[in-house]
Amino acid sequence: MYAYAALNDARAQAQAACLEHQILDHVKQALRVTLEWKAPSIALSRKMSSVQFTTKSFARHLMRMMDLEETDGYMQVVREEKPHLDHRVQKLERQHQQFRRALEELTPDVSSMTALPEDQFEFVCSRIVELLDQVDQHDVEEIELLQDTLLCDEGGEG
Repeated sequence: MYAYAALNDARAQAQAACLEHQILDHVKQALRVTLEWKAPSIALSRKMSSVQFTTKSFARHLMRMMDLEETDGYMQVVREEKPHLDHRVQKLERQHQQFRRALEELTPDVSSMTALPEDQFEFVCSRIVELLDQVDQHDVEEIELLQDTLLCDEGGEG
């Protein structure tokens, strides 16, 4: 009975994480659209402002997502249900730390974005795209880990 309740709780946590991921995906998509905006030079300040706003939203959502995953999310469930997968959880935790450092490094540039020369602005945008790509790959790895944890049949039944 306890194992069944724990599995249901794990599935509920996975569903909540899935919803949070969907929200983050929407923010990532909005940021990508903003970054790809081909603004004529007269509208560059508008693009800078939009990229700044959307990047800050992305950073807040990413931080929230990582905090949820680490404290109330799937990571502890994986460790309890499938201890042999702990090395994959550790890898994802290390990636979270890399994302936090990247966001910390980007913050001053994003905060002053509207005052940057165009070439420096484009460089910051390229760094944001790199981070988005890394987060996308991380999300794929998380989904695979969740599937391996919650969907794999252990066998042992008659």
